Amino acid sequence: MSSSIEKQAEPNEDVALQSATELDNNILKNLPEDTEILSITPSGASAWVQTVRIETRQKDGAIKLYFRKSQTGETGRKMMQGTWESESIFYSYSPEHVPKPYGWGNYESDPDTWFYLCAFHDMEDDVPDVRNFVSIVSGIHKESLGKSSQYGFQVPTFLANLPNDNTWQDSWEVWFTQAMKQMFAIEELSHGKDDELEVLKDALYEKIIPRLLRPLETGGRSIKPCLVHSDLWPGNSMPDADTGEIMIFDSCAFWGHNEADLGSWRAPRYKMGRPFFKEYQKVMGMSEPQEDWDDRNTLYAMRYDLLVSALFPNTYGIKFRNM
Repeated sequence: MSSSIEKQAEPNEDVALQSATELDNNILKNLPEDTEILSITPSGASAWVQTVRIETRQKDGAIKLYFRKSQTGETGRKMMQGTWESESIFYSYSPEHVPKPYGWGNYESDPDTWFYLCAFHDMEDDVPDVRNFVSIVSGIHKESLGKSSQYGFQVPTFLANLPNDNTWQDSWEVWFTQAMKQMFAIEELSHGKDDELEVLKDALYEKIIPRLLRPLETGGRSIKPCLVHSDLWPGNSMPDADTGEIMIFDSCAFWGHNEADLGSWRAPRYKMGRPFFKEYQKVMGMSEPQEDWDDRNTLYAMRYDLLVSALFPNTYGIKFRNM
């Protein structure tokens, strides 16, 4: 398991854990009594957090694996809390397809280091089967639909190491505008201000978003918030190597329009696209007005291109701004 968007990780302290068999006491408190730590080894290559696989022997002799990620400072605290809140609610809706969360908190030995602990699953790095994947996602959308009366989430959640503005709103148009303003502000920190982009942003906030999202909630039409993962790409939705069951993880939850979860599927780099759209529409239909569906999806996809641009303050990132 790895973080939401990957690149070559910088060397970190977890390399030293390859032969270690000790865990901080606050992590141990989340494990069953008399758990024996057999090994702690690096897992995945994340540029945003430190990640390890923990192999244990339980009291009855069974071998059990855990996954721990960690980060330091106030950002680390918010990231781990957001992960715990987000993954816990997703697990409550789909326990067969989300790694079981066990706990989060800070280290007893280093209170400025924060961790999240869950079950470890060995994954196959492959695009998930379209029908099985859509069945899981649409199932969560259906089950959670209307369980919140507002759009947003109770804590900030993070796409990689970038915080979402999850402030509660009564209107989907207002919440999505808020989210896009946050993403543009973070992206500007990576690449600086651009005069042409400033003009386009004004048009987006004042014309495009109202034109595409306001009709969802006016003219006798309405939508209800559902639980949105918001980072559904093949790197966060993989088959379990042992069971073949698709596991979804690294959620960045908020309560929103169900179609917003399909924004990342549009990117050619993820090799999802049309087959996944058609299967989802077959199960869930399209929000009215249906003729706006593709333009809404393009709008939702824009947020992910901004995300990649913000994450990489170099020529790789800037090409996503230029898209």
